[in-house]
Amino acid sequence: MTKRKMFQGASHIIFQNAERLRNNMTSAETLLWGYLKGNQLGVRFRRQHPISNYIADFYCHKHKLIIELDGSIHLLPEVYKNDIERQHHLETLGIRVLRFSNEQIFINIHTVLTTIQAALQTPPSGGRGALAKRIIPCLDVKDGRTVKGVNFVDLRDAGDPVELAWQYSQQGADELVFLDITATHERRKTMVELVKAVARQINIPFTIGGGINEIADADILLNAGADKISINSAAVRNPDFIDELASAFGKQFVVVAVDTKLIDGTNLVHLNGGRIATQFETEDWIREAEERGAGEILLTSMDHDGTKGGFDNSLLKRINDKITIPLIASGGAGNVQHFIDVFEKTNVDAALAASVFHYGEILIPSLKEELRKHNIEVRL
Repeated sequence: MTKRKMFQGASHIIFQNAERLRNNMTSAETLLWGYLKGNQLGVRFRRQHPISNYIADFYCHKHKLIIELDGSIHLLPEVYKNDIERQHHLETLGIRVLRFSNEQIFINIHTVLTTIQAALQTPPSGGRGALAKRIIPCLDVKDGRTVKGVNFVDLRDAGDPVELAWQYSQQGADELVFLDITATHERRKTMVELVKAVARQINIPFTIGGGINEIADADILLNAGADKISINSAAVRNPDFIDELASAFGKQFVVVAVDTKLIDGTNLVHLNGGRIATQFETEDWIREAEERGAGEILLTSMDHDGTKGGFDNSLLKRINDKITIPLIASGGAGNVQHFIDVFEKTNVDAALAASVFHYGEILIPSLKEELRKHNIEVRL
């Protein structure tokens, strides 16, 4: 797979230069990075990040925010002119830019941090606000390959997860979710190397899940490049784990995935990739997960999953009306109308699908265009 268009069009040369610069930070960059690294401001920043024909000193995917540090050379008229042209170009991509001089970093770092925090609390403009609905391809990973089945069984190969991630990034997906669907069942940890590979290739946020049952697991994955982590079985078996993750990393990094199936008229939570039924009623469990610190719920209807018959809108609406955190709908997408229906009938924050994207049955740009025609706000 070519890297020519990765990171919003950055060429392989820009990518190589960014890797070189990461190992040669200036004193000002080193000082600021000490405050930005490790999610200290509640979000993840990346250093020397390639975007288009440029390399951003620091970049936050979640808020589409660049932080640039300028030395004395940036006072020269020709350099200053180039900086302005560059900033205008980045703004056309929907990216905001904060600029600070090296002197500001050394003399008044706390004012700099206050300015950054204020920018993080302001939603980006241009259709990227909190009301925009998100389209999220999901990549179920087994033995390093993307797979897809029906009702969680009869899995078939759907391609290389890293290559698919890159393609979705180029198509305009808002986020990605990677689920190592056999990690818990086979007692394996989610592959850190996959996370690193994906982080190198895409410029959109992504969530990783599967086999995460300790704080150390989440810490490794977030440091490897994931923007959020997803927990399912571990949360049900140890609900305190949700509290611990929220306390350690912040609620915005914690996604609680819930696999539900209708049993004798009651929606029950299932574990281990849908293999084990519990006695937890789905609605009760989701409310508890929110109270404990979940920042987002990923709800998959096992009855609808892979059937392409549409989302479970009645269940989704009941739950979305009772919680205040974002709800991602999963299971059943088969055509564009299903996405229109789930947003119009349930008002969920995001819709997730797999096979219709993996096999080219629905293209994300076309899907977003149809959603806009129905007055459903999506990110441009």
